[in-house]
Amino acid sequence: MKVHKGWIAFFVVWGCHRSVEPPPGILRFGFLGTYASLDPIYARDQLSVWLTQQLFMGLVGYDSTLRPIPAAAACWEISPDARHYRFFLRTELAYAGHPHRFLKAQDVLYSWHRLADPKLASPGSYLFRGIIRGWSAYERGQAPYIQGLRAIGDSIVEVELEKPYAPFLHLLTIPYAAIVLPEVAQKLGRRFGENPVGLGPFSLAYHEPGRMVVFRRRGEGLPNKVVFRWFPNRLYAWEALRRGEIEGFEGMDKALSYLLHKDSSWTSDAYVLSVPQLGIEYLGMDTRPESPFSRMERRWGLRSLVRRCSVAHKLFPGEVTPASTFIPPMLLAHMPTPPEEMDASTAAEQLNEITLTLYASPTFRELCEYLRSCLARQGVRMQVEYLLGPSLREFIIKGKVHLWKASWIADFPEGENFLILFESSQKVPAGPNTTSWSHAQVDSLITLSRQSPSEWVRRVAYTQAESLIGRGVPVVPLYHGHGTWILSRRVKYFPRSALGVWLPLYQP
Repeated sequence: MKVHKGWIAFFVVWGCHRSVEPPPGILRFGFLGTYASLDPIYARDQLSVWLTQQLFMGLVGYDSTLRPIPAAAACWEISPDARHYRFFLRTELAYAGHPHRFLKAQDVLYSWHRLADPKLASPGSYLFRGIIRGWSAYERGQAPYIQGLRAIGDSIVEVELEKPYAPFLHLLTIPYAAIVLPEVAQKLGRRFGENPVGLGPFSLAYHEPGRMVVFRRRGEGLPNKVVFRWFPNRLYAWEALRRGEIEGFEGMDKALSYLLHKDSSWTSDAYVLSVPQLGIEYLGMDTRPESPFSRMERRWGLRSLVRRCSVAHKLFPGEVTPASTFIPPMLLAHMPTPPEEMDASTAAEQLNEITLTLYASPTFRELCEYLRSCLARQGVRMQVEYLLGPSLREFIIKGKVHLWKASWIADFPEGENFLILFESSQKVPAGPNTTSWSHAQVDSLITLSRQSPSEWVRRVAYTQAESLIGRGVPVVPLYHGHGTWILSRRVKYFPRSALGVWLPLYQP
């Protein structure tokens, strides 16, 4: 039997160095972005993930080193063939607002069937497709239930996989796999996010969309409440932190960076916490036959010229890590040999044969304008068009754009999480392979990594696949971002993690 136990604690030390006395036991954060939902099956953006993590719990969590540990499961067993998992539940766990309603095995089965329900159209259902036995058949309406899921009494859940999948426990840490209270979820349907009920350390106390969300701590421990406030930009959030109205906010931009470097007197009251993240910022290219980037020479030429632009050093010195690989280096066995670059004149000739247009979200305007001017200096003309996120994704899926700025943040700390973007079976619209590039050997290495229990074998497979992707050039890696928080010095032991989506404010 595989058993893990552990605690991650987060404490706030309160002082009196602000014009506003901080309320005791309350932690207040500033956020700038929007979130999709407080319903875990729709938690597709980072902020939604952070929020739902506080309200819900899955069978598995992480310790401080990102090793899987029990959460709603007290422990688990894995069969010798690595296809059968048995989870023993913590049946003493009660749901928020329902102190006499305790966790049951059927709740887990209901939550996962809800995730796979095609009527609810969760963007996360694909994660278990082809992994849990019978998941795909249920999605297609060909089976009344998922055959690989079974409850034994109220306290045991059995899961049967189609074939061994080494990162399976990691999948269970993602909010998509969180456990919900069936009675409330069934009653509210798509409106469950308005009244979310889970097993997490906090419950929803107040919710005003676009302005504020307040969570109340369940049981003992600090903080008693967590307040999330929205600000129009980081300078507003910074001023709120200086006045003692919030304890921290996420992210750094040029205006704030300039302000902080201009005068360092703030360092006695606040500090910057920056941690390299498991993520990648990149340019994606449509490799389908009808695309101008179906020719590898053009993709190769674009990568060669973009690398000469030194985006990370010129735009974000010290704030990001330049990317020479798509998969973050910390997930590889070693750094692969860099692919050969094309000389500038040949690269420019390749790209001047086509109309070059880069599509991106307005969030990346500064980056895209810098790339446009940098390529112009190398003799290549590139237009830039800006589309909001949903529209951009729709255009990519429909093949209306051939070059775009994209981001990918790991859901779990395995290289397979990045390779799925190049898997042949995951080409859009079926999955996240937006470039439509694939390679039989990469598919084989993905299969090997999923079936091997050895972390080293998996890392070697990721490294070999990275080399093949580098030679095929479906993407141009730009940089690996850092998770940056600006925090009051009253905040101690803030959770640090290379996994950007993992933010345990208080987690047993």
